[in-house]
This record gives sequence, C-alpha cells and structure tokens, in this order.
Amino acid sequence: MATIYKIWMMRHVDVPEEIGRALAKEVGKKKHIPVIAVVNGKSARVTLVPAGGGRYRLHLNTALRKAVRADAGDVVSVELRIDRESRDLPVPPDLRAGLRKHPKVWKAFEDLAPGHRRHFILWFDSAKSAAARERRLARAVDALLERALLRLPVRGGGRGKARGQGG
Repeated sequence: MATIYKIWMMRHVDVPEEIGRALAKEVGKKKHIPVIAVVNGKSARVTLVPAGGGRYRLHLNTALRKAVRADAGDVVSVELRIDRESRDLPVPPDLRAGLRKHPKVWKAFEDLAPGHRRHFILWFDSAKSAAARERRLARAVDALLERALLRLPVRGGGRGKARGQGG
C-alpha cells in the first residue's frame, strides 16, 4: 500500500527502500528501473526514477491515475515487477532513410537517450500526411544536426531545456 504524493504537477508514490534496492540490484547499475506496475489492479509499463539517497519513485501518469480513480492523498495498492521486454520502437523507414543521408545526424539520433529517441519516433510517426512527415523530417534533421554540431549533451546533464531550446 502506498500514498500518492504530488510535487508540482507530477503524482508519484515512494518505493520502499528495501524494494528499490532489490529491484536495482536485479537490473544492475541502471539509474532508471523499467517495471510493470500494477496499481489497484490496473497494470502499466513504467519506469522507477531516482529520488535521491538510493531511493526511487514511481510516477503515475494521468491515464493510470484515471484508470484507478485515485489522486494525491489517496492510498493505492502497488505491485512491481521488473520489465525485461524491450521498449525500443522501430525507426520508421522514411525517418531512418532521411536521417541516414547525414552521418552526423544519424549519429546524434543514435546517441539520444532511449526515452528521448522513443519520444522523437512517436512525434515523427504521429504526422498524418506525407507532407507533414516531410516537414517533420526536415525539422528533425535540423535539430539533430544542430545538436551534433554544438555537441549538446545527449544523456543526463541537468534539468530543463539546454541552451534555450524549446519543445
């Protein structure tokens, strides 16, 4: 059983230290632990995030909170299991072909953290028309080339947007 807490807009539950340690030991030296969380009987693939001092938090996204009809202050039952399935998405063929035309761009894409790469693919793939996909490909090439040329950090490195880049 765990209480849902709210920090700014995010809702989370704290993972007991002994459970966090056991899960971290099982997956090795990863900072973020991929798990399948069953909250009040509803399951979701989520990631435990470091909370400092060797502790972890389980962030509850809006869809999961609505599914379990719970919010900040509520007590929920939580079960955690290591998620060993790959979370990598296949790179759409048109995105792959467009990025591979520029070796530095492809390298910058490959160097993105897995979660960033996933969001990037989902953003690109959400374009409905061929024209929209072409526009997004051009934007992707520009953004990744800028990242490559400026050698912007690709993993970790603080909070917020780097060098005034918007979302």
